[in-house]
Amino acid sequence: MHIETMGDVIRWSSGFHSNLADFIEASVAQSKDERLKMLSSYIADHERQLAKTVAAFEVVESDNALGTWCTEFLNKQPLPDTAIKDERWAHFSANELMDEVRGIHQQLMALFSHLLSRSAATPAADMLEQLLDVEEHQLMLMAHSANRLEDL
Repeated sequence: MHIETMGDVIRWSSGFHSNLADFIEASVAQSKDERLKMLSSYIADHERQLAKTVAAFEVVESDNALGTWCTEFLNKQPLPDTAIKDERWAHFSANELMDEVRGIHQQLMALFSHLLSRSAATPAADMLEQLLDVEEHQLMLMAHSANRLEDL
């Protein structure tokens, strides 16, 4: 996807979360660790919900915010390819899975922070701050739930 505006960022981010959910489930499907499968299913559900939440920004945000240009979006820090399942994820522990997911979310937050630093005086700034808050909050929820699962 060619990204030029903040509206493109929203569509791309929503799609990325949806693809990440499918990627995690497909990658962990062959694992024999039931706890890992439960965690991957839980994370995938969160990713799908996050995809819907991010997509909603396109409906509620102004055309000025969505139309803000950001042509350098993925040139700085490309995110992992989630198009093909990664067999090694099936051998992760629950902690390793959560570490990978945390790392991916931190990369996304770094991208949003980078865009925010470049668009501080634009209508997109508030939207980017909200996106960062949503990402941080969901990551904290997933980490907290992963810790609770580990305690079982």
